[in-house]
Amino acid sequence: MGRPLRILKVLALFTMTARVLTAQVIEGSVVLRDSTTYVAGAIVFATDAHGATAARTLTSARGTFVLRLPSAGQYNLEVLRIGYRPTQGPSVTVAAGATQTIHIFFAAEPVALTAVNVRERETCRVNADSGLAVARVWEEARKAMLSSQLSEEAAPLFAEWIEYERTLDSTARLVREQHVRTSRHPTTHAFRSLPARTLSERGYVAEDSGATMFFAPDADVLLSEEFVSEHCFRLATAPAGDAGLIGVAFQPTRERRDKHDIEGTLWLDRTSAELRTLEFRYTSLPDAAMAANPGGRVDFLRVMDGIWLVSRWNVRMPQLVASARRSADGTRRTLMSLTPLVLRSVQTNGGEVTRVLRHDSLVYQAAGADVAVQVLTRDTLLKATGATLTLDGTDYTAAADPLGRIQLTPVLEGRYRARVRTPFMDSLGVPPTVREVEARQDTHVDSLFLPSARDALAKACPRDSIANGEGMLRGRVSDEQGRVIKQAAVTIGWDSDVTNVNGHIAGRARTVGVLTDDFGYWQACGVPQQRVLSVRGVADAGADIQKARLDGVPFGAVDLVLHSSSEAQRQLDLMLGRENRASALVELAVVNASGTPLPDVTLEVTPQSGAARTLVTGAGGKALLADVAPGVVSVRARRVGFTAGLVAATVEAGRNTVPIILSAAAAPTLDTVRIVGDRRVFPRLEEFETRRLNHAAAASFSRADIVKRNPTEIWQMLTGVPSMTVTDRIDRVVAVSGRTMLANKNGDPCFMSVMVDGLLMRNDPGAMSYDLRKLPRPEEIHGVEVFAGAATIPLQYGGVGAGKMCGLIAIWTR
Repeated sequence: MGRPLRILKVLALFTMTARVLTAQVIEGSVVLRDSTTYVAGAIVFATDAHGATAARTLTSARGTFVLRLPSAGQYNLEVLRIGYRPTQGPSVTVAAGATQTIHIFFAAEPVALTAVNVRERETCRVNADSGLAVARVWEEARKAMLSSQLSEEAAPLFAEWIEYERTLDSTARLVREQHVRTSRHPTTHAFRSLPARTLSERGYVAEDSGATMFFAPDADVLLSEEFVSEHCFRLATAPAGDAGLIGVAFQPTRERRDKHDIEGTLWLDRTSAELRTLEFRYTSLPDAAMAANPGGRVDFLRVMDGIWLVSRWNVRMPQLVASARRSADGTRRTLMSLTPLVLRSVQTNGGEVTRVLRHDSLVYQAAGADVAVQVLTRDTLLKATGATLTLDGTDYTAAADPLGRIQLTPVLEGRYRARVRTPFMDSLGVPPTVREVEARQDTHVDSLFLPSARDALAKACPRDSIANGEGMLRGRVSDEQGRVIKQAAVTIGWDSDVTNVNGHIAGRARTVGVLTDDFGYWQACGVPQQRVLSVRGVADAGADIQKARLDGVPFGAVDLVLHSSSEAQRQLDLMLGRENRASALVELAVVNASGTPLPDVTLEVTPQSGAARTLVTGAGGKALLADVAPGVVSVRARRVGFTAGLVAATVEAGRNTVPIILSAAAAPTLDTVRIVGDRRVFPRLEEFETRRLNHAAAASFSRADIVKRNPTEIWQMLTGVPSMTVTDRIDRVVAVSGRTMLANKNGDPCFMSVMVDGLLMRNDPGAMSYDLRKLPRPEEIHGVEVFAGAATIPLQYGGVGAGKMCGLIAIWTR
């Protein structure tokens, strides 16, 4: 056990016992001494002259039996029945190929286990009386185990099983994962272990190719000579509350105490002498493994006519991992703990009989455990009707009835983590309500409360968006044919901070914007109470506008139907106070330098034409603006703790995103990639417009400035710029910085660098400056910037790099 128990397996092979086809047969019946009462479910043994068992079988419902013998010879017959002393039958000689018919009278002398005294002493070292008491109880257990392996030849029983593999947490208390399958096979073997001789040599826990194999003892092993000779036996006191039981406990002999063996108890009913349960534990495992109580349990059941079967079995196997701890010096080193193994989980494999059939007749039906949950609500918005219950790690699921009651049956016994959700919770994205439930056979109902509407709102919305009692508006967008519209823009607007100063009404328009999902649904947090809300929906399919209001309730619903007809569009344009024209939909997304969305950012948006509008970002750092005239839009952003400033962005008809980055130390900037008119673009010109609005350069010229002056060469726009001189030399036109610092010791002028669309222009061979006559034509240029020195050049253009000390001229083409 020097390495972790990484893979855990149980050898549980369900097989049919092959029948030995022989030519010699002893057949007959077993009856009581009245010659008329049949003895059903008794075990009939045939032993040869050496005392070895040659054949064994189980009597039918009419007391008949058939023994098929391996060879001719003389055989002694014996009849065993649980709760009675053995009955010795006649000695029968069978010739080769012959069939002998006999009748056996069963003595029916009861075994009185109630008179057996329990003393905690092992049969390895006890007196004759104690050993006889143990032997008496052991013999009764042996009969039941033998019966469970035999079936009536004429009408065998078939059992329907649930077989499972289950993973529990490290406390072996809660089901983490479970896989279940069903099967149908004869009842003679619930599971089959390795041969007793192999287990004697290898032990019950063995390493195999890096995996740890756990073997459970089947009846063949428990009845073997190897098992009996290698274990000590004693009578065990009944557990508390089960005084009607008596046990035969077994444990490895002293010579096997260091092997991976098993110890346990066979529990029998004192009155009927019927075997009830086998409990066993693995020995000599690491201390970490023993915390999981590794071992198993086998339950025996008498179904009819003295026929026995294994009704339930399971094996618990610890899954160990190497423990590790982080170093205490702040590094990320992993150090091995002095305790090499820790318990990570417990693997449980097992099976349970659900039904037993003989031909088409039902012999036994298991009651089965169930999970019962009563779903309760705190208000009328979240209803229990339609709630769905699931158990973690399983495929168990069930729905609530109109009264909110959910019942799952049959379910394997144990504790599960249950999750209950409702359609309303799912639509909000609210996580399910979770609690532990127990599957058991007696009547037990677990109560589970759904969240209140306010609690559901708190789970669905960011905390800041509802800090002042705001609510959520939600709905669905479809077209006139009822088809859902995905990715439709929905904006909710209202007036806030409304004041009346000398008869002049002033206020600030606030907007929350969202997009519909793939099913046309939308929801918006941060909607105020007691305000008239204007809800607009816009998509290629058309547009719609509705009015709404939240009056003291957390949730409101508005469904939008987009109208595409010319009349509907005209009416919408009139409501919005606009002409029917192509417009832009602008999504403003504000984040900090690390990419975290920033709520409550005030955005003053000034389009190229039309009135300016003031928006405030919602909890996700976004604000949505519909019906914006295409062109350059300037946005002034401000929020406490961040540097305020202007950014400029070009928007086109269709969808546009304007991602703005705020910083505590620098003016706002645009992110490097955004959407313009449904196209993904890199906004180099927006950077120029933003710097121009913020006067970041010593001089800048827009496209409008260039058109107004109408120069024949673009360098002519630079002739009046302070801090620089444009010189027309014989072979070139150059820009010289007005800085007094010289570029070198020879007293040469400090020539300015030139950049076109972000690319630095190289000087001609042998020249120290760039010829400005090579710049693009004025009609090709969008804007021009002049940076007087390295300190003012943007970092992305190498403001502190070599050759920039004399300044930079940046040209941006259209």
